[in-house]
Amino acid sequence: MTLSDVAIRRPVFTAMMSVTLVVLGLLGLRRLGTDLYPDVSIPFVTITTTYPGASPGDVEENVTRPIEDAVSSIAGIDKVFSSSREDVSLVFIEFELSVPLGEAVQNVRDKVGIAQGELPLGARAPVIAQYDVAAQPVLVFSAASGQDPIALREKLDDQVRPRLEQLEGVAAVRIVGGAEPEVSVDLFRDRLRGVGLDPDAVFRRIQGEHLDLPGGKFPAGDGEVGIRVRGEFRDVDALRRMPVAAAQDGSLVRLAEVALVRKGAKEPKTLVRTDGVDAVAVEVVKQAGANSAAVANEVKRLLPELQGELGFRAQVLVDQSEIIEANAHEVWVAIFFGGAMAILIILLFLLDVRGTIISALALPTSVVGTLFVMYWMGFSLNQLTLLGLSLAIGLLIDDAVVVRESITRRLEAGEAPPVAASRGTQEIALAVMATTFTLVAVFVPVAFMQGITGQFFRQFGLTITVAVLISLFVAFTLDPMLSARFVRAHVPGQARREHPVARRIRAGFDAGDRVYARTLDWVLRHRGLTFAAAALLFLASLAVAPLLGSEFAPREDRNQLIVNLEYPPGTSLATASRRSATLEQRVRALPGVTAVYATIGYQEDPRQVRWRVNLVDKNARPDGVETYKDWIRGVLAADERLATRAVSDPPMLEGIGDFPPVLMHVTGRDFARLREEAERLVAEMRSIPALTDIQLKDSPGKPELQVEVDREEAARLGVPAGAVALQVRLATQGEVAGKLREGRRESEIRVRLAGDDRESRGALDGMWISTPRGPVALAQLARLERSTSPAVIEHQRRERSISVWAQIAPGHDLGGAVQALRARVAARPLPAGYAYLWDGMQKEQAESQANMGMALLIAVVFIFIVLASQFESFVHPFTIMLSLPLAIVGAVLGLGLAGQTVNLGSLIGIILLMGLVTKNAILLVDAALQHLREGDDPETAVRRSGPRRLRPILMTSGAMILGMLPTALGKGMGSEFRAPMAIAVIGGVITSTMLTLWVVPVVFVWVESLRRRGRRGPRAVADDAGADTAAPEPPAAARDRAAGGA
Repeated sequence: MTLSDVAIRRPVFTAMMSVTLVVLGLLGLRRLGTDLYPDVSIPFVTITTTYPGASPGDVEENVTRPIEDAVSSIAGIDKVFSSSREDVSLVFIEFELSVPLGEAVQNVRDKVGIAQGELPLGARAPVIAQYDVAAQPVLVFSAASGQDPIALREKLDDQVRPRLEQLEGVAAVRIVGGAEPEVSVDLFRDRLRGVGLDPDAVFRRIQGEHLDLPGGKFPAGDGEVGIRVRGEFRDVDALRRMPVAAAQDGSLVRLAEVALVRKGAKEPKTLVRTDGVDAVAVEVVKQAGANSAAVANEVKRLLPELQGELGFRAQVLVDQSEIIEANAHEVWVAIFFGGAMAILIILLFLLDVRGTIISALALPTSVVGTLFVMYWMGFSLNQLTLLGLSLAIGLLIDDAVVVRESITRRLEAGEAPPVAASRGTQEIALAVMATTFTLVAVFVPVAFMQGITGQFFRQFGLTITVAVLISLFVAFTLDPMLSARFVRAHVPGQARREHPVARRIRAGFDAGDRVYARTLDWVLRHRGLTFAAAALLFLASLAVAPLLGSEFAPREDRNQLIVNLEYPPGTSLATASRRSATLEQRVRALPGVTAVYATIGYQEDPRQVRWRVNLVDKNARPDGVETYKDWIRGVLAADERLATRAVSDPPMLEGIGDFPPVLMHVTGRDFARLREEAERLVAEMRSIPALTDIQLKDSPGKPELQVEVDREEAARLGVPAGAVALQVRLATQGEVAGKLREGRRESEIRVRLAGDDRESRGALDGMWISTPRGPVALAQLARLERSTSPAVIEHQRRERSISVWAQIAPGHDLGGAVQALRARVAARPLPAGYAYLWDGMQKEQAESQANMGMALLIAVVFIFIVLASQFESFVHPFTIMLSLPLAIVGAVLGLGLAGQTVNLGSLIGIILLMGLVTKNAILLVDAALQHLREGDDPETAVRRSGPRRLRPILMTSGAMILGMLPTALGKGMGSEFRAPMAIAVIGGVITSTMLTLWVVPVVFVWVESLRRRGRRGPRAVADDAGADTAAPEPPAAARDRAAGGA
């Protein structure tokens, strides 16, 4: 007994199974998280090592290189790169995706532990951390007020942060910018010298006095009493009164007599400004797996309450929930409209309201049932899973349509509904299973692709796989059960009671059948010409495909732009802020700009500035995002002091890497030669029209005053060179001697020379250094020379590197730009010891296309395996798979007419086509094989099977095309990513349907004729025709039965 027979005989059980699917799906829908994209996990480890007082060169040689050498031997590393800056070394290790993150961290910890003994004495212990890609802000808001900036920052730290971190799903809250409290102790050099002190002595005195330590304990009766020595200063006045020395007359010299001690704010490393107003940014980071949209909405709900209580003005700058919800809304609209159009197509072909309703029930049952499996598998409602559901709309109804059409033919032949439901389902079962499993064969390889692309599309592939399997189950259970119970039989010969419009439509279909039969007869008589025309179309599409251009992902208009500015080396934070403010004002004046969120001192580099420019909704402004990029570039051109500038879209995935489309590293040993080669590369790039916003990411020429210690003199005085460096640092930049606690406020105590005594070359010449033999002038111990040095030394693969970035100019594509650049680079090779490393989006594009190509190859192999297994034939799977190249014709044509490129979206659409277009050929070949088994010759078999399968083929193709039309024509958020998939599918389905109806019969006849000529003896019974082991019916009886069913 088949599954459909069980469903027909047990209608209540079948109905309850369907209800269960729907109920579980609704429960899953309530619990599914909502996000922009699936979570992507990359084993990424960072090693941060502080080396106070060291230059970038010293950090590189003494810290970065030993750590790189130690960790590079770890198995499973994909790449190692590093950054050596003043005082700090940053080493980044990216592992292969197959390496567990916990194992990666432990391996790094072990190797760094061994290397730690090689680090210099002044270096602090390396800090090892795992980088969580998902730990990116889901919402960023700015806070501004007319109050004291220190008080505002404290309110955000002490009151806003705890309230936000209590919200469900919030992992952390980061505060950026603003003023933090500090107690500054600015020492007067002459006064210190007058009492025989130097900065180091005062610093150590404050450290020694500002202590609060346990002093032990003593017994008291049955217990004990602890002892605590309290020496911490309770306020600034107590610090001012601290004795630092004794005068010649025996009186005490207080700190206030040799220094200016005052409360103030730390020198900022980063400034935040929103719409020209100084502010503090608050970044809310969600927990892994939390609902991004829900977290952002909860924060926005709480913000008005916090503003009222604490008296600040908040402005939301980045809100992932808006993008997520807009994306989800667009896809759900596409799903509903696509479903409605697919149902309309079915009604148009069946001309039967009851039959249409029965087929249409497969759609919500399959979609809602899929939601439960998505929840069970830990998926979220994101751009990819929703896109999978929207693209599957036409698929989910296909099986039910084919089954329904088969049952309808039997009902019209006069069979009773239960008999028609059972026989109609069994007749088409093999073909329906084959079409469904070919789709599974396509999307399973997609779900298990390697690399970031594989992680990105895993949920997409599995969502469609689950959906089509559920639709197959529904087509074999719910559809035949409802057909057996709720459809009336048709009495042969009885006049059909139809509306006049329905009669005209049916007459049109009958006329279409006759036209198709005549055209099929013509192509069968001109087989060579038909096949040659199809082959020429395919070859022409291959020739045209390279003209489409290629890129990693379509450019999306998210109503936001990222602007990166870089001023020359040596630019102070205040100067960068002042110049940026002028440009910000001009950008804010552009029509359609709603906000400019500026971070000055981006990544704590005073000359780096980063803006987020928010725009009005793309459907509410006449100009596209590329126009705004050109306008902003025009504004930036007015500032001649800018070293580099770049205007780009926000990264596709926050946290994966803010890489430009084109990124190249020039590696080698000598900095001068590196820069020379990098500048040549920049010149080559500027000669390529497809590239714009070209940046040389280097930090040369930073003004520097080098203190060259006379080691012999230092040794004679008993002071090591490192101690000299630390004292110079203390005097100029200052050191923190401790923290002053006043209630809940903690202020660092920073000790250094006063401004006039440290901010000039003369001040350094007159500086005194503490030695065991007493204070001596710095000029006696060292030579001071003006020089320049790189502010940052970058490494790629343990070699020094300089990076060159570029954006893609409007009207050009990434693939074409990279091809032109590769040709230029190949024409001018680098000298020995130097190399180019390709990175950025072009690297991701190459990897993704390789993964897609492999997935496509595996999908084709799997399709052959499924078809060979289903039809028990090695020959006719090739006949069916002939529809694959026919689909490429339409995909290329559709993408070309729509102005789309070959990218992640269109490639997934083409892979989807591989499963879709075989459906029509399967229906056609399956029917022809049935007629062969009934005794027909090959030509007669295709002449009978073609018109017989014409309507289900047109129904399923029409449902697919109209089901995807809303996705292809969408203009809302995220439509740029979705549209190429739908366009490729629609174009491919149109051409493959048209060509399959004529080309596949031609090839079928050729293959069967050749196979029959080559057969010998008793093997004539057709193993390659997919024959059953049972003896075939006599031709006459078979024809009589078939005529009744047709």
